[in-house]
Amino acid sequence: MAATLLPELLLALVGAPGDAFVVRGSSLVLADEIDWVSPPEREQLNRLAALGAHYAALEAFVEATSGSNLGGLDAGAALPPSLYRLALSNGISELLDVFRSAVLRVEAHLLHLATPLPLLTVQHFLLEWETLLPEAAALVGEVEGRGLAGAAVMRVLSLRAHSGAPAVQSCAQRLLWHCRQVLFKQLESWLVHGMLLDRAGEFFVRRSDGAEDGAGGRGGAASPSPLRVGAGAAGVGGGMLDWEPLEWHAGFQVSLSDLPPDVSLPTAEAVLFIGKAVRVLKQPMSSAASHQALRAHAEILGFSQTLHRLQAAEDFSAAQFDHCIESMRAKVSSLLWDLVQHRCDLMGQFEAVRSYFLLGKGDFYQLFLDEARALLAGEPKPNTAEADIALAFQQSALKSTAETDPLFAALALRWMPADRAAQPEGEGGPPKWHPARCASITVPRGDAWDGLFLECAVEWPLQLLFPPEVLSKYGALWQHMFRLRRVQLGQEEAWATLQALQHRKAGDDSLPRVPAALRAALSQERQQQHHFVRQARNLALYLSMDVVDASFSQLRSAILSAGDFSAADAAHRQYVDSLVSQAFLDMKQLMLHLEDILRRCRELCTLVQRVADGHLDGAAEALRGISKQWRLKQRLFYTMLSSGRILRAPALRQLVTRLNFNGFAERQASAGLGWGPGVTAGGTRAGA
Repeated sequence: MAATLLPELLLALVGAPGDAFVVRGSSLVLADEIDWVSPPEREQLNRLAALGAHYAALEAFVEATSGSNLGGLDAGAALPPSLYRLALSNGISELLDVFRSAVLRVEAHLLHLATPLPLLTVQHFLLEWETLLPEAAALVGEVEGRGLAGAAVMRVLSLRAHSGAPAVQSCAQRLLWHCRQVLFKQLESWLVHGMLLDRAGEFFVRRSDGAEDGAGGRGGAASPSPLRVGAGAAGVGGGMLDWEPLEWHAGFQVSLSDLPPDVSLPTAEAVLFIGKAVRVLKQPMSSAASHQALRAHAEILGFSQTLHRLQAAEDFSAAQFDHCIESMRAKVSSLLWDLVQHRCDLMGQFEAVRSYFLLGKGDFYQLFLDEARALLAGEPKPNTAEADIALAFQQSALKSTAETDPLFAALALRWMPADRAAQPEGEGGPPKWHPARCASITVPRGDAWDGLFLECAVEWPLQLLFPPEVLSKYGALWQHMFRLRRVQLGQEEAWATLQALQHRKAGDDSLPRVPAALRAALSQERQQQHHFVRQARNLALYLSMDVVDASFSQLRSAILSAGDFSAADAAHRQYVDSLVSQAFLDMKQLMLHLEDILRRCRELCTLVQRVADGHLDGAAEALRGISKQWRLKQRLFYTMLSSGRILRAPALRQLVTRLNFNGFAERQASAGLGWGPGVTAGGTRAGA
């Protein structure tokens, strides 16, 4: 009896239930009016008809997704359609085509047989689909119910691709293949052309927050960046090069939430690097570099063939994909390195950074501190402080070897009040490359001139090697070494003044007549001040020789042996991080102790100058108090360094050796612990 319902069943299977089958809830069942079917046959018919309900749900998803895609093409559409959901609907449409073919085969058997086809035979033909269609309908329901798009759709499919049911596994893999077609198209657009083909925001590489196309992404309220085109490149590439460095460092990022399955974070970072490098390599070049640009363009176009081979493969191999991306990264990094070497004097730029940011050009900074002595001795005037100090900076260059240095023109000394350091950049605060933006670095504070910072306009394309975080660390190192140099010179002047006061002749009216008690205190302080000067000089020598000179020689070797841009960039970052680490700027507690020591040194210098100016009241007591505090802070500083809690060899060993020259610091620490004069921490008498 049920055989007469087979034509109606076949129509119901493809979404046309007719009169025999009715929709009940979310399923299709045999109508109750047909009461001449036995209960077992009704159960079998209902079981098969349920496939029609799943078919209808899948077909509705395909139609809705295709309709939203057509509507998303309108200019007034609120949100662009999801390309990954569209790819999924294409895969579902392909699945439904296969199901319709299976139904047609059943119909063909039905037409060619003289006797009616048993229900068990129909069920046998569609046995695989009793697993596939419900699973596909559940998948579509999850995607629609949770509003999934992009990588989230691929993750759901990836979970089902590991199913224990072979039919479900192969179906999920095929649907995943359809979604990967979108991924590979986006990869090709980014890796070959440097363009983001991602209107719906589903690709794992995306623009950073606030970044826009072109120069407008910087915003008018932000501070001007030192990453600007120099005079040598002003005619090359026009305004595009003006925003390119900012885009390189902060224009794009990897979105972790949009990472597809089987794409690791290191591989995604490599994809990000390749696309950014391609955008740089496609910038307009000079005629002298046109042959290099053509070679780079030809090699980059070869990436398309590699991606097409991976795209056409039925099975996705994560290992093969990672190897492919790494090969592209190595090739692009080599091309980028050729560009950097061809267009600029790399080591010359590093030498300039060392000379000015790390105080390597000693004659210039000596003249500058002499030129700006009176200015730095007073309080900065908010309206003219930057112009005043910049004038002294430029005048010092005219009197030193910096005058003939072509790279000096890229430098600018600026000043920012301390109260603006904590403000956001858009509200007048420091820019992202300012030392104050380095939260992990603590620079010992000095006086109201702490707002001084050095700015450098790096030439294109060297800006690629100087991201804002590296420039901010260079700026912090400059502030630390410059403040230390100021304290050192102040101590030397104070020691000379003490010498003059101690040996003042009777007829010398340039210096005040010092009472006997104060003369005795000054005599004792003169010896102590000699230790002050020596300690500051030893700390400066450690930074300039043991840290900067030694690290720079390692950087030179690494740059000369670098085979691509990534190796050079990593060597440069390691160099800067090594400078910060060996200067202990990342150890806040230690820097606070050093700040106290330097503060006592400045107080002593101020007091000595007041005595030289004739202000003698209370000078002896103040001298003893400052010296006592200095010795205490010095002992704490040295004890912390030599306690063994700071694991930073060999830098720590070199610094301790410098500070403990002739065992002075160790004797001071021993005296502070009550071991008596001349007894070292090891229990032996100094000099024994």
